[in-house]
Amino acid sequence: MKKLLMMLMLIVTSVLTLASCGGKGDEMTIFLYQENYIYKSDMPVFQKANEYAGIELKGVLQKYDTNYDTIYNLRGKDANLVVNDQDTIEATALKDGIFLDLAPLIEAHAPNLKKFFDENPEKKAWATASDGKIYGIPFYTDGKTAKAFFVRQDWVNTLADNGKLPTGITKTNLNDLTVNQFHDLLKAFKDNKNLLTNAYNIYPYFDKDKDFAISELASLWGATAEYYLDKEDKTGGANGTVKYGAIQDEFKTAIEQIAGWFKEGLIDPDILTPSTEDKRVTFFAQNSGGATHDWIGTTYSFNDDVYAENLVDGFEVVCIAPPTRADGTKYEPTIRKQIGTVTAINASTSEENQIKLMKWIDYFFTETGHEQLNFGIEGEHFTKNGSTYTYTDKIKNDKNTALANLYTIGAQLQTPGVQTFTYEEAWLSEPARNAMKMYEEKGYLNLSYNELIYPNVKLSNSDYQTINASRSAVTTVYLDQISKWLNAGTTNISADAWSSFVNAMKKVGTDVITSTIQKYVK
Repeated sequence: MKKLLMMLMLIVTSVLTLASCGGKGDEMTIFLYQENYIYKSDMPVFQKANEYAGIELKGVLQKYDTNYDTIYNLRGKDANLVVNDQDTIEATALKDGIFLDLAPLIEAHAPNLKKFFDENPEKKAWATASDGKIYGIPFYTDGKTAKAFFVRQDWVNTLADNGKLPTGITKTNLNDLTVNQFHDLLKAFKDNKNLLTNAYNIYPYFDKDKDFAISELASLWGATAEYYLDKEDKTGGANGTVKYGAIQDEFKTAIEQIAGWFKEGLIDPDILTPSTEDKRVTFFAQNSGGATHDWIGTTYSFNDDVYAENLVDGFEVVCIAPPTRADGTKYEPTIRKQIGTVTAINASTSEENQIKLMKWIDYFFTETGHEQLNFGIEGEHFTKNGSTYTYTDKIKNDKNTALANLYTIGAQLQTPGVQTFTYEEAWLSEPARNAMKMYEEKGYLNLSYNELIYPNVKLSNSDYQTINASRSAVTTVYLDQISKWLNAGTTNISADAWSSFVNAMKKVGTDVITSTIQKYVK
């Protein structure tokens, strides 16, 4: 009996030890999501990576999970492989030490990634934390133009055909609109609702991204709600002063104008309300949305056959140049980030499995892995002729968008690797390509967009904790006050009310954040 009990205890101990190292055998877990798509082991791209590394990766997230941040904090960060924002990964690593320094593993077990870093020292620097360690391998993005302004061309045509377009606006001069004319066009949509749609409600202007909707609209009045570097103001240092846009005087002017549009019913009343659905899908299908600000490629996809059966006959959305501001300039407040998410290895993973996970990461820096990450499996999802890639019907079809189909097979989900813009060119429509070309060649883009965010600012552990302690409180106060002004239609914010808002924002941490970031301005 004693021998039997000892054997049972050894078996239990072995099982517990195995479980703590990432599961039975080589079965390990991964925390990965992107735009409501989650990792699945049967995705063809990940099947290839798993086979290459000789492992089984199981996703932590389930089909109906939605609160990803909560799940990350509860159990996601304990997965063997963790994919998340770089600042989240590095802040966690620097504070709690739960993620590995990957540099030794790269040196010994990732020849393709090592070669990439040797040939691209700047990109290695982007992956390196303030303490000199590498906690996560990035998804390196490609391309410049991100978002743009869009208008319903079919609505414009209907107004024109019925003599309802505002003075100075025609079917063909939408790229020449001033901010005031853009307002007048939105108002014409609203005032002629019965001519344009049978929908119960109409939303002349909407935006699916509650976090940036007001800030991006504020650009029409030379303002922003983001942190930025004022290079003309040298009080913070020779290279400029870090500022928080939402407490600057120009933002007061912008929010007064936006509140006026809101009061007139020109803006979606729920523009600040979180939504799990893409409002473009909803409002275009309802024939109730007139204009928006969103990603060029996917917004132009609404003109394609994949959405045809859900849209009114003749539906057409077109990209327009940013409306001309009072100072005569046209400005697009966004540009693509230089990296997406990063992938980290949990320190609790056994040494043997650490090596296998590094091999999994390294796969995407091989020629084959790089191609599959961007396009899928050759012959099944794409064909190529030299440097020209053509998607098969499995990717480009009338059942779903090309991007959605790529996500479904694991391509373009932000695992480690290097994105090539060629993947997007292969599915972009010609109008989308022309729109991107216009925004880039005309100089509309905010080329300094990435200056104060990762991968260009590397915070120390203490500075991470300082900023993180204030960030959510600042966002809460900001959204609460903006919502009150919009819903009240406050077109003239008093000096006392504005001063009170600015002081409240400073009290919860805007000055702490800007002064902390200022130390990293070079």
